[in-house]
Amino acid sequence: MAQLSSVIGSILRDIVSAQHEANLYSLSLGDSYGKDGKAKDFQLPNVMVSDMELDLKYGVKSASESQQQFNIKYDKFRQFLKELCEQVARVAISSAVTTVMTSDIERNEGEKHFFERLKKENKLHQEFCTFLSRNMRNSFRNNLYDAVDSSNGSVNNDVVISRLTDVVRKKFLYDTDLDDLFAGEDGEKLRDTAEKNIIKAMEAIVKKLSVDANFKSLHSFPQLDVAITADELMNMLKKRYTVLRSSSALAIIQSVKRMMIRYWKIL
Repeated sequence: MAQLSSVIGSILRDIVSAQHEANLYSLSLGDSYGKDGKAKDFQLPNVMVSDMELDLKYGVKSASESQQQFNIKYDKFRQFLKELCEQVARVAISSAVTTVMTSDIERNEGEKHFFERLKKENKLHQEFCTFLSRNMRNSFRNNLYDAVDSSNGSVNNDVVISRLTDVVRKKFLYDTDLDDLFAGEDGEKLRDTAEKNIIKAMEAIVKKLSVDANFKSLHSFPQLDVAITADELMNMLKKRYTVLRSSSALAIIQSVKRMMIRYWKIL
């Protein structure tokens, strides 16, 4: 007795293994072709299996308990990241503006001008928030999978916070336009304070939004125990024939009984 999934999986593995061995053999021919000057530029022979149709005969013996499998709903996770990045961007800007504007650092009025505009001008604030949020989302584009725990579907907060922090550093706090503001020992201290405050605020937002978030999609599949050998299939056919014959005999007996009842009623 075998499970249908194991049978099909074994067939597919053998196909992949055969393709692998064929590729290795084709590659080894390169040395043989290279020894002959006339054939060294010949294209190596190769075979690619694109479509294959299999006729698999099997009989279902039983269906065991369902097997549970799950995958991660990445479309849903992308939407979650979009909303998260928008909120984190707003919090990061607000935290940085508060830190800079309430600091006692001695700077020319123009060196704090950007943060003053962020505080007063809604349009600039929204545009910069959109810019920061977009870059935060892009930081997950090339490697989205590390941000979700594949074992349970929960958010990997450490990875998320680390990537968001990198964006805040590169696109905000360490932007060259702010070099004058953060120059010197007092400037570095102010930037470190702003970064710590932003990270603290980001951690709170990420923790709040991810505590009940889960992107695990659970599916149940029945496990079919099947017969595939000729002897097993023949035995199944014999049993099936016996069942049908018994059923037919039972129907005949019941029919005869009904005829006898009608006969005695007439008499």
